[in-house]
Amino acid sequence: MPSTSNGRPWSGTRGRPPRLSSDERRRDLLRVAASLMTRHGVDAVQMAEVATTGGVSRQLVYRFFPSRPALLRAVLEDFADALTREFGRHALDRLPADVEEATRVYVDAVCDTIESRGAGPWHLLDSKGPDREIARFGQQIMRRLTLPWHTRISRVTRSGERDAAIVARMLVAAARAALDLWCAGEISREEAVRHATRGVTALLGTLPAPRSVRGARLAWRQPKRPPSTRRSARPRA
Repeated sequence: MPSTSNGRPWSGTRGRPPRLSSDERRRDLLRVAASLMTRHGVDAVQMAEVATTGGVSRQLVYRFFPSRPALLRAVLEDFADALTREFGRHALDRLPADVEEATRVYVDAVCDTIESRGAGPWHLLDSKGPDREIARFGQQIMRRLTLPWHTRISRVTRSGERDAAIVARMLVAAARAALDLWCAGEISREEAVRHATRGVTALLGTLPAPRSVRGARLAWRQPKRPPSTRRSARPRA
């Protein structure tokens, strides 16, 4: 059920909706869309459904969001902005000393954002669905969210920017596995944080140092000769 700017639920069935400012109305429609997405999936986020659930006309919805893709992008942007704020707030409370602690802060921030915005936008961020435009946009936002991790990952793994970006995606995937179980109600939030942190720590532990990586690549490029060819040839009689 959508809510008004003061937090009270709005049923959309009696009279006209309360008068809100443009910013408040836009935020309210984003909450409605995120709620529909969480409860019924992204296909349920249609302009007519958002208008009906929000107790407004379709014309008003189109005034803020000229198309359905524009509405979905706005929902993702709103979730990403909220997640960025939560991550900053948690990081101020306990400044991460390493990637393991940063993972705890990140997962806690995601949990708080999901609790306030719903799990629908979180799942859409990593969408592999048929809407390629929204999938690309979600991936762009995810890259933007993980960008601050790259420098710290580079220091921990002693890798370059490209490798750090790949590792950042792997860390998010490891955390997502636990968060998806939490969203499904199969584990508690505390378990999600613990399992995500363990997964990331285990993943980082498997990453080789740069020298060993270069050595392995060199060995792969220059395979050892068979034993018979490594022995010095005997002079012929």
